[in-house]
Amino acid sequence: MKPYFDEQESIYSKLYDRTDEILETVANAYIGRNPALPLEFRSFSREGFLKKNNGRYDMNLEEKLPEAKPGQYAYVFGLLWSNHDGWTDFGVSCYGPTAVYLNREFLYKSDIHEEANPKVNKGIRAKLQKGWNSVCIKFVKTASGFGGIFGTLHTKWNPMEFMSPFQERKGQAGWIYSDAMDADCFSEEHIPEYTVLEEQSGMVWHPELSWDIEQMKLNPCTRIFGNMPHKVAYLWSELSHSSAGSKVCSLKGSSTGKLRVWLDGSEVFSGALKPSDMAEFKLEPGKHEVLVELCSPENGWEYGFDFIIDGENVALSIPRGVKGSCEPWLYLGPFDKQLEEPADSICSLYRLFEQGDSQYFWRVDRPDTWVRPYLDNALFAKWNYPLGVTLYGLLQTGRFLQKQGILDYAVNHITECTRIYKYAKWDAEQYGYPSVNNQLVEMDMLDDCGSFGSAVLEAYSDSQDPHTPYLVEQIANHMEYKQERLEDGAFFRICLNSFQENTLWADDLYMSTPFLIRYYRLTGEAKYLDDAARQFNRFKKYLFIPEFKIMSHVYDFKHNKPTNVPWGRGNGWVFFSLSELLEVMPETHVEREDLLTFYNELAEGYMALQGTSGLWHQVLTHPDSYEETSCTSMFVYGLSRGVRHGWIREDMKSKAVMAVNRGWEALTKYGIDRFGNVHGVCRGSGYSFTPEYYKVELNALTNDTHGIGIVLLAGIETGKLSKWLKQKN
Repeated sequence: MKPYFDEQESIYSKLYDRTDEILETVANAYIGRNPALPLEFRSFSREGFLKKNNGRYDMNLEEKLPEAKPGQYAYVFGLLWSNHDGWTDFGVSCYGPTAVYLNREFLYKSDIHEEANPKVNKGIRAKLQKGWNSVCIKFVKTASGFGGIFGTLHTKWNPMEFMSPFQERKGQAGWIYSDAMDADCFSEEHIPEYTVLEEQSGMVWHPELSWDIEQMKLNPCTRIFGNMPHKVAYLWSELSHSSAGSKVCSLKGSSTGKLRVWLDGSEVFSGALKPSDMAEFKLEPGKHEVLVELCSPENGWEYGFDFIIDGENVALSIPRGVKGSCEPWLYLGPFDKQLEEPADSICSLYRLFEQGDSQYFWRVDRPDTWVRPYLDNALFAKWNYPLGVTLYGLLQTGRFLQKQGILDYAVNHITECTRIYKYAKWDAEQYGYPSVNNQLVEMDMLDDCGSFGSAVLEAYSDSQDPHTPYLVEQIANHMEYKQERLEDGAFFRICLNSFQENTLWADDLYMSTPFLIRYYRLTGEAKYLDDAARQFNRFKKYLFIPEFKIMSHVYDFKHNKPTNVPWGRGNGWVFFSLSELLEVMPETHVEREDLLTFYNELAEGYMALQGTSGLWHQVLTHPDSYEETSCTSMFVYGLSRGVRHGWIREDMKSKAVMAVNRGWEALTKYGIDRFGNVHGVCRGSGYSFTPEYYKVELNALTNDTHGIGIVLLAGIETGKLSKWLKQKN
């Protein structure tokens, strides 16, 4: 088999057996590729297209353009960002004739069968370019309908968020759509550039960017909230001055209701503002956060004020760099009463505000336009199961090496997800599908919650994140009450009308039991530990291959038999998770002896199949399959822990130590290059009854998140074993 890189490029050739330095190199390489960039916040008009619960946009032009006549055309225009050149899959369902253009080139045209049946979901393979990709869709109104449903074909794993084109809408989220027209104005050569001014397109586009003339005569709170007496609103902005020294800033204006103003969290004015008043405060150079609380009296919102330095109005800017609006203020409300909390906690885009049964979030001064979070990063701040084990590896690496920066990075990734969770659930209710954390909000299988939830719990001692208890309770409730189980209690996948329908996967021991173990440690409730223990015994019944003492990847209840293909990483998930369970299981637990027997059976089976290089193979019983990094790492991890904790049989202990050392050395020679890149990691899998699927179609990737964290954990455990053996001897 062809090596992943030249021997001279291996990390082993540079650092030999200096495990600590190898771990630091791999961790820092990952962090360097994925800097800790936060969520983006953008304006979004609810008058545009919302998503359906399948994550695709419902472009129902019958509703948007009710006066349109049969035979008329309308156009929908949006931008999709891609972090790299590559292929993607769009999904489209048609209410009528539809044509799609990607980057001003023809991509797809509906046929008569698709136009007559909106239940048909057509997949469209498309080549994206790095950066912005323009998508223009042409619809024709017929008796069958007008418009369609468009977006990603793979909602859960590849959600798509489209942004608005044209200079006037730069940074705004969501599609735009045209008026209905009698003639077809678009062909490939006439599709406008997304970078030009909107007026240069020669068409009228919706949703509206600005208020009408009568609404513009009103003050912002009145046109946003309505003329509501005895309500409270909050206005948030940033002001700055660029001189070298401090300046006196004056607040001037008027309000019929009470006004409170905070600067960087400190109150600088309170009361009804009169034209004769002049509140003054010292302003240091730089940018400052301004929060205004506005109370409306009987006659509604009546106010106006400016901040003045040296006789000139101070320039204000939208806080936190919210994109897609040229207006400097964000608006929150209207509340029935004041918020009894510090100004600093109100100035947040990560929380949903609640009062009574009502919920609130920030808006901008445009018609029905709200702020929403989006994530442009490839990995940082995302929530999915492979990132769960990646972050677990980084957490443990930071602790093991006593490198606070690595630990902080992992904790920050996790808390970026947890603190937006409540908002994300509300976002899904408001807009049809969440703009962030879609897998967590959807939560209909173990992949969505268990792995990352385990990392959240693992980080809790360091993060003390106030959002963690609520979130992990939702995950625990899903596993206990909602997740599909067989009659004997084993987790399995119903997944109706998909290739996974009625299957049980070895992977799901990792997607469930590490979380259950940590939730048991958090709550002290033994039922979660007991559930984890039972899962291993149940899964063994369905998946164990006794002649090799290893596990089949999947049991398919459609055929009522296991696939009998021992996929490397599937077995790795089992062994890895079993070691996690045994570590916390009391010596007196009723299941412990059976699980120790199971552990030793697996250990014996895996050691017998270690490859000549020290790596294990993609299909464990097929030496002609490629050498795979993630399963090797998990076997190293599980065997090392078995020796240290005394689980492994005495007659296998020396062999296990040798297998660990051979495996780790092979990883550093053949799986990790000198730059800290991790090679030879099998991509995310489906399943098959044939080994060829695993050997040929499931190719190995570089720096795939299924492997990086596990490699780190294997190195940590190898280092711990080495120290333990020296101390013991």
